[in-house]
Amino acid sequence: MLRPKTHWIETEQYGLIGAPLVKSLSPAMHNANFESLGMNAVYTPFEVEEEGMKKILPALESLRFKGLNVTMPLKQKVIPFLNEVDEGGALCGAVNTLYWKKGRLCGTNTDGVGFVKGLKEQGHYDPAGKHCLLFGSGGGARGVGFALCAAGVSSITISGRASGVERIRKLASDLNAYKAGICPVQSTDPSELPGLFTQNELVINTTSIGMLPNVDETPFDTSLLESRHMVCDIVYVPHDTKMLREAEAKGCKTLPGYWMTIFQGAEAFRRWTMEREPAVAPNVEVMTKTMLDYLNEKSGY
Repeated sequence: MLRPKTHWIETEQYGLIGAPLVKSLSPAMHNANFESLGMNAVYTPFEVEEEGMKKILPALESLRFKGLNVTMPLKQKVIPFLNEVDEGGALCGAVNTLYWKKGRLCGTNTDGVGFVKGLKEQGHYDPAGKHCLLFGSGGGARGVGFALCAAGVSSITISGRASGVERIRKLASDLNAYKAGICPVQSTDPSELPGLFTQNELVINTTSIGMLPNVDETPFDTSLLESRHMVCDIVYVPHDTKMLREAEAKGCKTLPGYWMTIFQGAEAFRRWTMEREPAVAPNVEVMTKTMLDYLNEKSGY
């Protein structure tokens, strides 16, 4: 029997902060998960700009919120307001999950963990020992890059635009500091791409290229792909990006971006509920169905 929609005083509160949030599927995904588990909990989006964080975070704590997700443009800007950031968040320089622990507001980053879990469980691809060509150098690239290091990749080559060369060098330097020699090559020269595709078998787009409304764009010339490549996107709107469609046409294995979104959400749930007795596991099947239903049915997705 479904619970009534009324929220009671004992209802656990969770939420999402950032702006804009009109396209976010996190509320639907998390609320479906709560309902499937019989939890008296609700997940609510709050559109918050940087100047509003000083007020909203103490307010949510006073309302006894259990946890939050953080999205753009606040993933880096929220860090000064936190009491503690774990190793994953510190390495990435950004957090996407907040939780309260003994009165302290803590932050972590579940994006990279979610990506690797999706790659292994849904892409049926173990990155250990593989050579990776990573497009992008922003927050998504940092999360994915450090998680791949932890998963045992042999090397990470970063490719991006010349305008982002300093950010590329910084990410490469940080990755090499974390695992010596892991990132030997950085490139902003399109003429070098044929050689880079020859040297690497795992190809990942962490940029926003291909996202609505620019659905006719790809981050690289897909004619460079071969059937031996595993091609991954973190863009999930649309979920069948042009890059992925053209990769599939070349015989490549592919991984769409919604798997990172689903699994990072599941990891966030685990962090929010880690002190529960007994432990509660997220219903990934329900989270996946909710995500795919929205992506397939909603106009513009």
